[in-house]
Amino acid sequence: MTADGGRVRPQDLLDVTVHRPDGEAEVLEVIGEVDLLSVEVLDDALAAALAREPGRLVIDLTGVSFLASVGMTVLLKAHRGAGGTRLRVVAPGRGTVGRALELTGLTEALAVAGTRAEALTG
Repeated sequence: MTADGGRVRPQDLLDVTVHRPDGEAEVLEVIGEVDLLSVEVLDDALAAALAREPGRLVIDLTGVSFLASVGMTVLLKAHRGAGGTRLRVVAPGRGTVGRALELTGLTEALAVAGTRAEALTG
């Protein structure tokens, strides 16, 4: 509930913006908190992006302040279902999300990069 008595909507907690820096790559810029309430926003965005079959899909989590285990599960699901799409995740190592992915051993499984530029070129 919000201070005025309204319900918090998933899209109030998480925003996903699509960028297409070139003809091959697609970047999903994720901003906010990924938790049980908002994970559907991320899951839907990933499914839509993978359905477009870009050559490379970069999931930029630089703007994510919290990543619950359910969010990590959705990232793994996308990675496993990427087919011919090269999927990379951006999560700076010194940030909350980067540390969480490192502690869970997911940095290699998800091909985590420290910057968007590194993810687009690596």
